[in-house]
Amino acid sequence: MAAETTHKPKVGRPKAGTEVERNDYLLDQALALFMHQGFANTSIAKIAEAAGVSTRTIYERYKNKAELMLASVDRMIDTDISELQGIENLEQMCCRDGLIALGEFMLAKVMQPNMISFYRMGVAEAMHFPELNKLMESTGPKRIQAVLADYLYRHAETNGFSALDFEQAAALFLEMLFAEPRNKALFGCLEADWNAKAHVVFVVQVFLYGIADRRSS
Repeated sequence: MAAETTHKPKVGRPKAGTEVERNDYLLDQALALFMHQGFANTSIAKIAEAAGVSTRTIYERYKNKAELMLASVDRMIDTDISELQGIENLEQMCCRDGLIALGEFMLAKVMQPNMISFYRMGVAEAMHFPELNKLMESTGPKRIQAVLADYLYRHAETNGFSALDFEQAAALFLEMLFAEPRNKALFGCLEADWNAKAHVVFVVQVFLYGIADRRSS
């Protein structure tokens, strides 16, 4: 009878390439685990196995799990901002059309199942890791908010809101854009026929003109 063999878990394969590319691969693997397993249930050992590196390698780059998670989120935001700023013909659009294009892009990102899971994890673990939540807020949403504030600033003169607090206005726009659909998705009650495009157009309409359509007055 042939001797039984012990099957060990397959270790992840590191991305070939430069040091930067290998570190990006590590951050991508870490973020995927954080999204699916949560912060508390994701260990450095699991991340090392998924990325095909040693735990020592990770600790040489990041002092703890929280720092690694923030770096992985920061990498994701870098990619999102690059894509956001690369929307075709954005600078040639009027402010309304530009906000719709930006809104559609950002909402599609936020409503991805893995992002809803990530948000759910953040809500669930907020009480246990309040310092992490605070750091994540400054790493992710604040950077997206800054991009939007800059867009509003560049369109201020032609839209009559030159005295606007652009950071506050950007925060309000993002809250209007994300809050209702994300919360419904979070609790599994988003309507099957929900129309993302119509939602974005409505948010932009209210943000620029208010509930009453002042353009007709």
